[in-house]
Amino acid sequence: MKTLHLVVTENCELCEKGLKTISLLNKFFKINTVQVEDGFQEYLLRVPVLLNGNRVLDEGILNKGTILKNYLFS
Repeated sequence: MKTLHLVVTENCELCEKGLKTISLLNKFFKINTVQVEDGFQEYLLRVPVLLNGNRVLDEGILNKGTILKNYLFS
């Protein structure tokens, strides 16, 4: 199963909403939540950010359709 990384930060309401949005993707991907402070500082002003390796699938207000489109056509 492919692992995607969700970059979040503490006290981020948009991150919490993003996590709920992508919860259905757990059937297809393993979602690994990482803190921006753990080596993802470049995404500090863009959280939440969903990554497939180094490729950004979606950021900010996460959308399942955008994520799947970017995953399939990458």
